[in-house]
Amino acid sequence: MTSRTHEARQPASDMRSDLPAVLFYCYFTYMTVEVFLSPLSLRERALVLGLNLLACATVFMLERNAATRRSRFLAVVRDWLPCILILVAYREAGLLFLPDPSHCLDHIFIRWDAMLLRNPWVTAALTVGSPWLQRYLEFSYFLCYPVVPLGVATLYLTRQHVAPVPPAGPANAAPKSGATGRRLVSALEHYWTAVLIAALTCYVLFPLFPLTPPRELFHDLPGPHGASGLRGLNHWLLNRYAVGASLFPSGHVASATAAALVIRRYAPRAGSVFLIVATSIALATIYGRYHYAADALAGAVVGLAAYLLSCRLGGRA
Repeated sequence: MTSRTHEARQPASDMRSDLPAVLFYCYFTYMTVEVFLSPLSLRERALVLGLNLLACATVFMLERNAATRRSRFLAVVRDWLPCILILVAYREAGLLFLPDPSHCLDHIFIRWDAMLLRNPWVTAALTVGSPWLQRYLEFSYFLCYPVVPLGVATLYLTRQHVAPVPPAGPANAAPKSGATGRRLVSALEHYWTAVLIAALTCYVLFPLFPLTPPRELFHDLPGPHGASGLRGLNHWLLNRYAVGASLFPSGHVASATAAALVIRRYAPRAGSVFLIVATSIALATIYGRYHYAADALAGAVVGLAAYLLSCRLGGRA
């Protein structure tokens, strides 16, 4: 009994199934095929191929370690590695982006934004709240970078990265037909499954919707401008590390939404804070003209859909 209980309380890295690993294998395989079908240079193709092989090999090694439980350190690396691989996936998706010189889709989306941002209620709120509302929104947009790692940290701090204890019963009992009988799924696996479905879906769709960030094309920041320092920081980060295009759906909004919903399930108080952050990020992308309203709305829908799908895949529906 003691040995079984100890085994049941092994870290989630050791006991959860490999849904996040499968998602990475599928995405990097897809990207490898796409870059060889796209008009990229030999150097770019070789770089993507090398990165994808390295990423898949690393994931495979960590999965093997989880199966054998040899290294606690590698188990922790496995929990955090997706934070880096998401960035790799984003940069690779940017290689497939081809700008549309006519900006056809941009001109459609900007009409919807104009109706929203020129609304008297929106203008009044931005005017009354200036400059603190603008500063809050710009700070909220900055949070789109650390929000996913902060979600992992939250699950660690609340001990949700520890796998659930299986129901008591004979050691040789046959597995149940329900979700618990099929496999033990930790909150951390659920978290990464939802976040990766959300983010990678946006990256796959990215090249299909050639959009330019409205801040670059239309310069239509609404209301008084009261967040120059924070806005300057966000622009500095985007100018150096972004791919120079606007994602539809918004990957930031999709990931933050999925992350918040999963955390809300396991740590309700912390999850409520994350839901506020996710909503603030969505509003900030529209206010700061980092995305169109359609991008943010579609991102929220993708994030919700990713959460619901992850619940079903993990037997938690």
